[in-house]
Formats: sequence, structure tokens, C-alpha cells
Amino acid sequence: MGARFARVGAVTTIDLYGLGVHSRVTVSGGRADELTDALHTAWSRCLAPRGGEVPGEDLELALEDGDDLAPLLQRFTQEVTTAAIKAQRGRLFMFHAGAVTDPATGAALAYVAPGGTGKTTLSGVLGRTHGYVTDETVGFTADGRIRPYEKPLSVRPHDFQGVKDETSPDTLGLGSVHPEPYLRRFVLIRRDTALAEPIVEELSVVDAIVQLAAESSSLSSLPRPLRSLATFLEERPPVLRVTYAEANRARDLLVAALEET
Repeated sequence: MGARFARVGAVTTIDLYGLGVHSRVTVSGGRADELTDALHTAWSRCLAPRGGEVPGEDLELALEDGDDLAPLLQRFTQEVTTAAIKAQRGRLFMFHAGAVTDPATGAALAYVAPGGTGKTTLSGVLGRTHGYVTDETVGFTADGRIRPYEKPLSVRPHDFQGVKDETSPDTLGLGSVHPEPYLRRFVLIRRDTALAEPIVEELSVVDAIVQLAAESSSLSSLPRPLRSLATFLEERPPVLRVTYAEANRARDLLVAALEET
């Protein structure tokens, strides 16, 4: 499935698909061709529909001479995410989480945490062997069907000075999401650099709901959200809280949590 671009005069439009939302982006400016190429590369897995997308708001992006591309792309990723969440309000359960799928079954593990606490790093580690769903927002229906958001990962460059590189999962060599992904299990992740080995705790449904709600988007817009979430959790393996120092040390434990029967 190829990219969808349309050029009208000096303006290019790009169709992006993610979180079950279709957004049209208008690209302009003196360096529009450079910007279009950068978006095509970074958003490589969001250029074709999966089917059933709802319409999102139209977005505009311009690159002029003297503009810095990296911060522009970083802000744009935030805008796309915000617009997608807004479009799915009242339609999906949405949590601040990364997720990967089992390549054979489509079962997904969602690891929930506030921003800046390791979701992207963990997505890069788990995505080497599993299908990359997202590193930012997991959206799913009441019966667990996931709407993938295969956005670029915000990666710190070696000379990091506050601006991250928006990097395609293709560039990072991450696995492709299963064609029919469904959410099997939640894990709440926490970082503690002093730990030698990860600590795993099993949460009750009530404790899980309290902690998950704190990392949700527009949860109250859904019908009977807490009761629906409780029912969802009761039908699946227990939510875990995993505290770890480095993503590589937690990898095997998280894979086992996904595969646990």
C-alpha cells in the first residue's frame, strides 16, 4: 500500500491514518518538498488506511527557509496525536501507553506510563521481535479490538539538546503490527535506576482501574466507563505493575506476561 499524496499548485496534501482516524495534512512553504519527504519517511506506516477510520480534523504544516525541521516534526506529532484522540473521544478506550503484538496471534501487551518514563525505549526493545502498535496512545474498543497508531517514535539523538528525532518504525527495524490486533493485557511500568532486577506486582481490578484511569484520555466520555473497564479487566490476565531499571532487563519478563496463558 503506497503513500497518498496530492499536489495542487505549490501545496501538497498527505493523508495520515492512525488510531482509527483519517487526517488530511496540507504541506506548504518554501521548503514544502523537503517537508513532504520528511513526513513520508517518518510516518511511513500511517500512509494507508486499515479500514473503518473516522474523519479527523484537517492539519496544516509549513517549512520556510531558516526554519528548523526537527522541532517542527516533533510538534506535528503532538498535534496529530491530540487530533486523533479528540476524534475518538466517546468511541474508544484510550490510555497513555505503548504496545506490541504477538506476531502469530495478534494478542497485544499495553504498557502504561506517564510521558517521559520509558514507553518509547521499551517499544524499540520489544518491537525487535514483536509487532509495533504505538509508543504513545493505545486505543481499543470495549471488546479489546485495537486501532493501531504506528506513529514515528520520538528518539533522543546522540547529541540530544531537548529536541527528539521523529523516527519511523521502519527505520528502526521494528516488527509490523498483526492485521487483527487485540488487547490481551495491561502492564503499568515504572522506572527505578537503582534496581538490579525488575519487581513485579499483581494488582487487583480496583487498584488497576484507579491507576489506569490516571493515564487515560477522555475516559468519562464513554458510556459506563468504569464498569466497562472493570468487566474488560476481569476477563483477562491480571494487570501487573513492573518496576525496572533498564528496558533490556525487563524485556523477557514482559514477553512472558504477554504469552502467559
